[in-house]
Amino acid sequence: MPHPVKDPKSGIYYIRVRVPADLKASFGRTEVSKSLRTREPSEAKERFAVEYAAIQRRWTALRATPAPLPLKQIVSLAGRVYHRLMATLEVEPGESLIWEHVARLNKEATRDESTLEQWYGPTVDEILIEEGIAIDQATRKRLITETKRAWEQATEQQHKRSQGDFSPDPNANRFPEWTPQGKPSASAGPILSDLFNRWKKDHLANGKSERTVKDFAQKFDALKEYLGHEDVEHISPREISEWTDHLRHELGLTPKTVSGKYLAAVKTVFRLARSKFLIESDPTKSVSVKIPAKVKSRSSGFTETEAKLVLSASNKVFDQHSNMAHHNKLACRSVPWICAYTGARAGEITQLRKEDLTVLNGIPQITITPEAGSVKAGIYRDVPVHPHLQEIGLLDFIRSAKSGYLFHTGSSTPAEALKRSGNARDKIAVWVRESAGITDERLQPNHAWRHRFRTLALNASIAPEYIRAIQGHAGGTAAESYGEYTAETLYREVCKLPRIEVQ
Repeated sequence: MPHPVKDPKSGIYYIRVRVPADLKASFGRTEVSKSLRTREPSEAKERFAVEYAAIQRRWTALRATPAPLPLKQIVSLAGRVYHRLMATLEVEPGESLIWEHVARLNKEATRDESTLEQWYGPTVDEILIEEGIAIDQATRKRLITETKRAWEQATEQQHKRSQGDFSPDPNANRFPEWTPQGKPSASAGPILSDLFNRWKKDHLANGKSERTVKDFAQKFDALKEYLGHEDVEHISPREISEWTDHLRHELGLTPKTVSGKYLAAVKTVFRLARSKFLIESDPTKSVSVKIPAKVKSRSSGFTETEAKLVLSASNKVFDQHSNMAHHNKLACRSVPWICAYTGARAGEITQLRKEDLTVLNGIPQITITPEAGSVKAGIYRDVPVHPHLQEIGLLDFIRSAKSGYLFHTGSSTPAEALKRSGNARDKIAVWVRESAGITDERLQPNHAWRHRFRTLALNASIAPEYIRAIQGHAGGTAAESYGEYTAETLYREVCKLPRIEVQ
């Protein structure tokens, strides 16, 4: 069964798939090999699933017999170019000069057929692969022409947006819905995209993360790819169950990933649709994926020796010669120490800003807030700075830093800042493995601090409710959401943690 392959030198995972024998001549290679751009096994499996599905669509397209398409279907396919460009730059279209230049380039592309093919041919090929279809040469010429028109229409609208005019495009509805040849039109009932868009609207209206929207969209695309249609009325519980089996047995995803990510996303959307009376029944309701009991052969947190090994390496990170960027070295120097004494998630610390350090009644504290990026519970918290962190110069480092993010260069958009915080977190995980020498695969190189903190806190007789307040765990009852602990109270508890002395 195909699965991600780890490069022994770099540790980066790849997808390597043999080209079917009947397609080797037309494809020109015997194997498809592509980097999955990650060293984390669980993330590699998810990316593998997406790439593997795309490769299968390509095989379908190569095997398809070239056939003509009517104009309605041609315009529908070209409409994807328009809608994707409009959606990608929906919020920030850029400068007007950019789109004026693009408009000039569009005109240059109309000089002859070879120029049109050069400019728009790759886009057309991408659309055809998505659908797994092949078209004859006459249809290809018409599709390239319509793709050019769609691109020009999108260019014109983006130019309007760049000048502050975000009014709807009166011609946006000229692109018909895509209906593959030989298949009936969609039923009058809702389709999967309708349910997803309704959930998305509610999700964003409630101030929730756009990252979740992208994640759910990928899961729904996987479901649509498996079903081959979007007609909700014709989706049965058995098909949903068989889809989860497909994800596990054919694509190699773990039961935990299938249940906690793929099935959970689909269930969330269907549950909302049922509550809004958009559907009569929920085909996902009775479907579940059994997750085997996890075999635990060691503590999930760092041992004392491992913790000191990482923190000692942190102290020496600037003494080592490497090509690591300065802000990543800062992250490797400070983030493990902060996590050790706060039990925070590494991603919450890599998004810290200079202004997140405050002093209340003489007690220095860092604020972990959704305003800086992503906080799992969506609720800010103030965490007192342990005396040892003060002694090793954390406060001096923060106070001397430039305004903004401490461990990356920041960004003008929240989404990009969130991405850079995540990149910094991932860099630390790789550094812990490669430079600090923590190679035990049973440990999560960043999250192990969180487990260790709780263990030390319990052994130091810090009450569970204080630990939850410091670490940002959700309480078990509604009553726990009322009231807050003072800085003095949490500082008193934090000071109970033993000092970590390293060489």
